[in-house]
Amino acid sequence: MRGFRLALAALLAGLVWSQDEGFGRSMPVIHSADFAREGGVLDGSLPVASFPRLADVLVSTDGDVAWQIRGGVDKFSRPWIEASLEGELVVRCQRCLNPMSWPFSIETRFTQFADEAAADEAEELDPDMETMVIEPALLVETLLEDELLLALPFAPTHAVCDAPQEQNRQDKPNPFAALAGLKTRKAE
Repeated sequence: MRGFRLALAALLAGLVWSQDEGFGRSMPVIHSADFAREGGVLDGSLPVASFPRLADVLVSTDGDVAWQIRGGVDKFSRPWIEASLEGELVVRCQRCLNPMSWPFSIETRFTQFADEAAADEAEELDPDMETMVIEPALLVETLLEDELLLALPFAPTHAVCDAPQEQNRQDKPNPFAALAGLKTRKAE
């Protein structure tokens, strides 16, 4: 009976759990507007490896991502969801090509609208506003992974690193040396 009450309470709160077959855990699926209007709060920690699209661009999937999703309503009675993520990812330095640690703390607030037209209009009035269309079955894990992917630096680099050294530079002939010789002969 207690399990039934918990399931009923979760359903009434707009919260459903989906089973993730790959990692044997359940992830919440929420009705984004209902969750926000009720002031819902969810938090937890997920292994970096549980984000497949993110794992494709990382050097290592070691570690965890701490997350929290909160909901509320703004002064115009619009529902919002705030996603907070903290952790550390291992990316590839684009200067030296070695792994580097990238610590992050991300906080994004999405104001929700009934349709794309209303969201676009609100963004025109306030370019700093992050919007989303109300989602009746929002998979929390997908929202978290999207935020991580958007926050990744385009070309991460160490503050100080050594660029890869070319080995045997004198041993390799310059491929343009032959062209330079042709150019000087033609000019004569």
